[in-house]
Amino acid sequence: MSEAVILTTHGLVKEFAAGGRRPTLYRALRSALRHGARDEGRLRSLDDINIVIRAGELVGLVGDNGAGKTTLLKTIAGLYAPTRGRVEVHGEVALLAGLGVGMIDELSVADNIHLYGAVCGLYRKTIRDHLDEIVAWAELEGFVDAELRTLARGMQTRLAFAIARHIASDLILMDEAFSTGDKRFQEKCDLYFRDSKRLRRTALLATHNLEFVKEFCDRTLWLHKGKQMAFGPTDVVLAEYLEFAAT
Repeated sequence: MSEAVILTTHGLVKEFAAGGRRPTLYRALRSALRHGARDEGRLRSLDDINIVIRAGELVGLVGDNGAGKTTLLKTIAGLYAPTRGRVEVHGEVALLAGLGVGMIDELSVADNIHLYGAVCGLYRKTIRDHLDEIVAWAELEGFVDAELRTLARGMQTRLAFAIARHIASDLILMDEAFSTGDKRFQEKCDLYFRDSKRLRRTALLATHNLEFVKEFCDRTLWLHKGKQMAFGPTDVVLAEYLEFAAT
């Protein structure tokens, strides 16, 4: 590929204290005296992750619950510091997790567009310029002044994604952001990701929806208990993943 590299991870390891124990000087000294031996009081959520993502790629991220998918996205986004290894992001990165988190039931649809737009890192001008289009994409014409709590859950989900579609970061990280919602929402998401492939957006997408990954993702990363099992062409990785799941 000739596209510029957007994301690289080198030997990425992320560990957490078992049971959420706070780090202390005693524990640090004890770990040092073990001459680098693995501290039995730490849990390794990511274990030697090495990937390269280039501009314009939609990359799937698959694995069972507890595989480390969310931890990887949060580490790439800078919410977690690596225990070892490096994360290199060339450009702006946006993490979209918990679709709609930050919207307020008692506020109107219009107010929530401005609020959630700010949560997604959108400029005020961007929100103002696209407000009518956001409402139309969410199919909420006539509900602009309605309180969010009066909308059905599917309508709220469409609204949140209609706003998030305008994130213009160089790398977008999505954590099951499009796995909920009604059939209409799923259809509109499919249209968005077909457009994303045409516009060569760059995204790392964690999902359990293998049909989505198969249709839209150029390459796929498979994690299992924090380990990188495979990273490559989606058809090859999914075949290995499904074979492993069947054993």
